[in-house]
Amino acid sequence: MDKTQKWQNFLKELGNQVFFWFFGIVFFTLFRITFIFIFRKQLSAAADGGEIFKALSSGFSFDCTVMGYFLMLPFLLLLIFAPFDKFRPAIISRKITQILFVILSTIICIITIGYFQEYHDQFNNFLFLALYDDQKAVAKTLMADEYHPLLNMATFIIVIGAGIVILAYSERRDFIFRRLRQVRFKYSRPILVVLVIALFVCSLRGSFSSVPAIRKWAGVSKDAFLNKTIVNPFRSFKYALEDFNELNLLDGKNPFLSEAQFRMDFPQAKVTDLLEKTAQGPTVEKPKHIFLIVMESYDSWPLMDKYKPFKFSENLSRIAANGTQFTDFLPAANATFDSFGAIVTDVPHCGVNISQLGTVNEPFETSIFRQFKKLGYETNLFYGGFLSWENIGDFCKYQGVDRIFSGVDAGGKSDSGDWGIEDEKLFNLVLKNTNPAKNSLNVILTSSYHPPYAIDIYGKGFPYHTEADFPASVRKYYDGGMTMKEMGHLWYGDKAIGAFVDSAEKKYGDGLFCFTGDHYGRRFINHNPNLYEKSSVSFIMYGKSIPKSVNRTPGSHVDIMPTLIEMIAPKGFKYYSFGTSLYDKSKNKAFGLDKMVVPDEIYYFPKEAKIERINLRTFGESRLNSSPLTDDYNRYMALTWHYTIKGNDLKATKKKTAKKN
Repeated sequence: MDKTQKWQNFLKELGNQVFFWFFGIVFFTLFRITFIFIFRKQLSAAADGGEIFKALSSGFSFDCTVMGYFLMLPFLLLLIFAPFDKFRPAIISRKITQILFVILSTIICIITIGYFQEYHDQFNNFLFLALYDDQKAVAKTLMADEYHPLLNMATFIIVIGAGIVILAYSERRDFIFRRLRQVRFKYSRPILVVLVIALFVCSLRGSFSSVPAIRKWAGVSKDAFLNKTIVNPFRSFKYALEDFNELNLLDGKNPFLSEAQFRMDFPQAKVTDLLEKTAQGPTVEKPKHIFLIVMESYDSWPLMDKYKPFKFSENLSRIAANGTQFTDFLPAANATFDSFGAIVTDVPHCGVNISQLGTVNEPFETSIFRQFKKLGYETNLFYGGFLSWENIGDFCKYQGVDRIFSGVDAGGKSDSGDWGIEDEKLFNLVLKNTNPAKNSLNVILTSSYHPPYAIDIYGKGFPYHTEADFPASVRKYYDGGMTMKEMGHLWYGDKAIGAFVDSAEKKYGDGLFCFTGDHYGRRFINHNPNLYEKSSVSFIMYGKSIPKSVNRTPGSHVDIMPTLIEMIAPKGFKYYSFGTSLYDKSKNKAFGLDKMVVPDEIYYFPKEAKIERINLRTFGESRLNSSPLTDDYNRYMALTWHYTIKGNDLKATKKKTAKKN
């Protein structure tokens, strides 16, 4: 067979695969439109044509990735065997894949509609928790009239039949092949092959940019329902499985203590029996507004005296100098939501993602929102990204927050065009939506100091272009550990904080401002940070009743809430907390994930490795084979794990089945 005929055969099969790709995209688009129509009553007033278009276009990215996976085998076989004039492997695999696609996609789309009807969401960990239910009862429920079993069966048959007919018809008519063979110019063949490969890779990623289509970018609409239609059903199923595994990976066995030891150490009936505290009476004038700012990747080192000349934290350093800075302070975890979740729930992070736990256990009694509402505060969440990220919107609602504001409420995009908003816009959103006349607790989660670092830092005024621009006194600390862009975003986060406090002080004269980082930023000016520099975040309080001081009491994220409550709550107020007020004179330890801080020292407990220790005054480091503090850590985390996974009942031995949220 000559080269021309071989190329024609290649184009013919390529055309069939391209048509299959378009068929899949149209299939999912029609499903999404049908889905929106079926549940159209859940659309809010904000769901105009533009919002629907945003949902459909964002859903297209997720559909592309699914079609990329379905076409992976046929496409690779075509590329491998076409040079040898062998096309049957690609043709056979494509036909099998097409049949599987039509059947599986029809099934999963029908199930998605039924599932949404019950749970008002696409697939989540509820789906797999059904494994622990009565299987016959589940099957019987699915056959109930309200789930339209006959209609679903008819739809299943019609869609599969129509899909197979359309695909077979297209193969006979060769629509796309006839267009492809008309492409003739110099080097057209290699250019076409390279172009098709590049487009296939982009399809797998669902994006032409450096940011792939992932769940955190799904919440692009102002309408909550539309956001739930964006993720493709296959991807939704995948995420549900991942969430389920995160929640259940430990298979019900406490990883920190044996069951016998746990029962011996905790004979009480409920976890909250151990967590109940009584406020000793206010120590400051009750502030009308409390602003708790959780700063993305903002660790302690920029606030240390030796690094202050960099002026990365000029504003926060000024605020700290006029307030109280807690320096011996650990984050709850190493990732944003894990730490944020610990701050909101006041439950230490023990290695289990709690973003979906509202579907498993009751809301935590320790929730900062629940307890501050008892003190007469309206509770607000302000987040610069989308509420689909880590389920943050539904999670905070379940934990009792009154009002939620996200990046969508401020336009949804930054000046640089990336999804999410800059910290300045987030803080403006706070100022716009915090009523000066009403008591409020405002939890604010920033997001600008984070990849892909898309803010125009030089347009914002960042002063450094090269290492030579650094003050001479600190150049010795820099060895290229951070890029200028990264340092510029650290600087920008501080700039936004300074502007916010300056404005908020004028508007809310009696406001109390609290600042902490979510976790170590995983970036440092050189490649050798010590254990403190790569572990600690600061906690800073600033307001008219806050003394100017540096406080070295050991602390962590779960100590923030009890500190605030003990400062402002009336004597005798009952509350629940895993932490302890940072002003408690008996406080001598605090915990983070795999870490512990005691007076003058931080300990790191890596798995199957020596314990690391740093002296917080001399910064001398050492390694230990063992430490008695390990037992304190394991006991603390064992209780945390139990409350996180099994709930408040200390006698519980089995996992709970899911409740409807």
